[in-house]
Amino acid sequence: MLLAYKYRIYPTKEDKILLAKHFGCCRFLYNYFLTYRKEEYQKGNKVSYYMTQKKLTKMKAKEEYSWLNEVASQSLQMAIQQLDDAYKKFFRQQGGYPNYKSKHNSTQSCSFPQNIRIKDNKVYLPKFTKNGIRAKFHRNIPEGSSIKQATITKKNNKYYISISFDDNLPTPKPIIAQSSIGLDMGINSLVATSKDVKIANPRYTKKYARMLKLASRHLDRKQHSRKKGDTTPKSKRYLKQQAKVAKIHEKIANSRSDYIHKITNEITNQYDVICIEDLNVKGMIKNHK
Repeated sequence: MLLAYKYRIYPTKEDKILLAKHFGCCRFLYNYFLTYRKEEYQKGNKVSYYMTQKKLTKMKAKEEYSWLNEVASQSLQMAIQQLDDAYKKFFRQQGGYPNYKSKHNSTQSCSFPQNIRIKDNKVYLPKFTKNGIRAKFHRNIPEGSSIKQATITKKNNKYYISISFDDNLPTPKPIIAQSSIGLDMGINSLVATSKDVKIANPRYTKKYARMLKLASRHLDRKQHSRKKGDTTPKSKRYLKQQAKVAKIHEKIANSRSDYIHKITNEITNQYDVICIEDLNVKGMIKNHK
């Protein structure tokens, strides 16, 4: 079975600079080849992953794109692989058309498909093989597992690494289901079960509404102090307040995620079969009632 564990990492100042280069190069290639594919499709030409891979090799040989060689080559290949996967999902009607990535997004990421090593509470990756990056391993990867991929994400100035691995355990034999439950998404409650149990919705956004409103108001005041079209760097007070607003949003998201994980874990541990209804959410939203 393929599993993934997420850990908090603590890169040094030099590591942060190198990671920023990885984020920027991967984002640039994703956007570059997205434009390239659009132009080729308009001409009636098909574009495959291998075509973009060859084009990437030629780009790295040019002096104009020599800065691409400062980051791990495998991460660059993963960026165009992710774009190719996004197109495949779109053509299979499993997702929307790929969008451009923005450097202003609060979440930035890059992936490493191989040469990943964990030792002495540090993770070693291509271009980070000398000193590694310090990590907090709150749970160990099972012995005998083979690491497949690692993805580093920067979110609100915090860094995380998600390590996916194959546990190499045999597929468990099917069992005869002994218990089952039906789940229905509620309106006043989060979930209503077929056992007449209603799981409450904490509504964390409402809980932190006043705190978020005050923080956003302070941010707006600092933002409005700048004239429209002003390209001067944002003040330290603005950036500091912006971080406070992001921290509240992160708190809401983490609280909601933690609550969902606890509920789903409890349900999956109790029942062998879980049934949910197939809702047409888009259709429900269009209904004014």
